[in-house]
Amino acid sequence: MKKGNSGKKIIPVIVIVIILSIFCSTALAEEERDEGYYTVYEEGTNKKIFSTARVLHIGDQYLNEDNILYEITKISGDKAYAKFKERVDIQKTLGQTESQDEALVFGDFSLEVADTKKEKVIAIYHTHSDESYIPTDGKASIPHNGGIYKVGKALKAALEEKGIKVIQSEKSHDPHDSMAYQRSRRTAAELLKNAPDAIVDIHRDAVPAEEYYGNVNGQHLARIQLVVGRQNPQMETVNNFAKQLKATADNKYPGLIKGIFYGKGAYNQDLYPRSILVEAGTYTNSRYKAQDGANIMADVIATTIYGEDYAKESTPGKGATTKIRGEGGGSSRALLWILGIAVLGFGAYMLISTGGINELSEKVKRFSSREFANFLGDKKSASGECGSESEDDDEQKN
Repeated sequence: MKKGNSGKKIIPVIVIVIILSIFCSTALAEEERDEGYYTVYEEGTNKKIFSTARVLHIGDQYLNEDNILYEITKISGDKAYAKFKERVDIQKTLGQTESQDEALVFGDFSLEVADTKKEKVIAIYHTHSDESYIPTDGKASIPHNGGIYKVGKALKAALEEKGIKVIQSEKSHDPHDSMAYQRSRRTAAELLKNAPDAIVDIHRDAVPAEEYYGNVNGQHLARIQLVVGRQNPQMETVNNFAKQLKATADNKYPGLIKGIFYGKGAYNQDLYPRSILVEAGTYTNSRYKAQDGANIMADVIATTIYGEDYAKESTPGKGATTKIRGEGGGSSRALLWILGIAVLGFGAYMLISTGGINELSEKVKRFSSREFANFLGDKKSASGECGSESEDDDEQKN
């Protein structure tokens, strides 16, 4: 008895350890360096690919401005090396539309998108609410009130000028640590209750200014980088959305989006397929230049989601938006992924609590035979009752 009770007491501990290990690994994957940054070079040629202040991991990927995809293979100090994987034709992601009339289930949320939807809605929030720009804000970090909020306001104003309703959360998620994404997850959840067409988490990078300097259609500004989380069962659909944004920008504003970083982490993107993390310039750029980039990004977002003619209509007819391939499948895979974990956990619990595979097998057999017998008995009883009722009905009719 003591041995059995001890085994049962171990179960909750094991479950907690598993949950914490998954939780902590994701949180640590979303960390940024306290000081310095990585410079990533191509294997063999030592050609610089990009720089980032995000903590790198083997397997992280980067799609550069020319749509060449690289994968990190080695990290040594402040340097990292990546191998060429493929040249990506992201223009294939454009040109399709669909009507979203059914209920969509994403992660923790079920959003009803019906024919009656009349508003175009975009949601904005800021996981790192302290991020600021030294040339204009005076500091790289202003706790609870960073200059990043003003970049968000610039994007909001530009979208609103295009007839799009924007809900921007100015809730603080400080301190700027590895748990910030867990705190901002609640904010994202609240914003998703408004059934937005997309949700945008706006940041700024922490690399040298020249990394983001750009000239887009003759305008000097701070460029944009997109970030997609790799630890996410909906990574495929989020990635397609990111590619669509870059494809649209490449067509209308070449050079605006400098690349897409695929990092180990989730960045709350498991909550919704049209979610994206935007790096608007870096801490040594002027915030005004970052706001200029955000102004143009507003047109990219509107065009990608609502189509080229979004400005000609006050509403996106019947909720029609640019299709993200596999959007429905992504939500199904997420659900299967969660169910799979639950089944494995239940199986482990039953195995330990019953004392072994043989005892578990015997219990399953006994349960199956007993329940099957009961089921047949109930079925026969039900048939008899139905026959009696039928005969009574015939007598009444006669």
